[in-house]
Amino acid sequence: MYLARGVLAVSLKRLPMNIESYKILISNLPVKQQCFTTKRTTWNKAENEFDWLKNLNNKLFGDQKTLTISRQDIFETKDPRKKIIKTIYWGYTAGMRGNHFINILKHIDTIENSLLRLIQNINPTTSDFAELTANFKNVAGLGLSTYSKLLYFFKIKFNDNFCLILDRRLIDVFANKTYSDFQEISKIRYDNAEKKYLDFLYLIKQLASKIGTEGENIEQFLFISGNNLEN
Repeated sequence: MYLARGVLAVSLKRLPMNIESYKILISNLPVKQQCFTTKRTTWNKAENEFDWLKNLNNKLFGDQKTLTISRQDIFETKDPRKKIIKTIYWGYTAGMRGNHFINILKHIDTIENSLLRLIQNINPTTSDFAELTANFKNVAGLGLSTYSKLLYFFKIKFNDNFCLILDRRLIDVFANKTYSDFQEISKIRYDNAEKKYLDFLYLIKQLASKIGTEGENIEQFLFISGNNLEN
């Protein structure tokens, strides 16, 4: 009886999955078409403080109450400031917590200049990332979830690895050890994720190469289905 119960305990234990099992699905995800819709009223408070944002929203929303933005829309946006705003609207359709958005807008020049410097850098490295995070620490509300989106849409690399979005949803997948492929970053938590971000980029690049896809496809797969599948 004891042995039988032991066997049952083993059989009920959830074993980590292998990302390669889903490589066809991952490779065929319509990543660039992923879109989200936000209401203009969500950003009214910020508009009242920044005239340039109100003018920008007049162009973005036109006479519509809502705006739908896809990843492709953001990638195709050339103006740096407009790209930053679109990224935030795409990532935070219901608005940011507290005064985070207004705090970010107060430092928009710092954010924009930091991103442009990285674009002009031929090969940003770990030290460049350290400098960036040090600068961003002075911007209340600009955490990893937000600036990793900006780095991704500005197509910035560190150590020749393209930046990807790393937010709480992905961090939960890694922390839950859902997939065996991410054991190297299984101890990641939001409070230490910044230190592990470059390891995350390297690991995703290697995995993407292994299964014949792009890193952004894996990122989107983990965001959509990461903790919602079972063996």
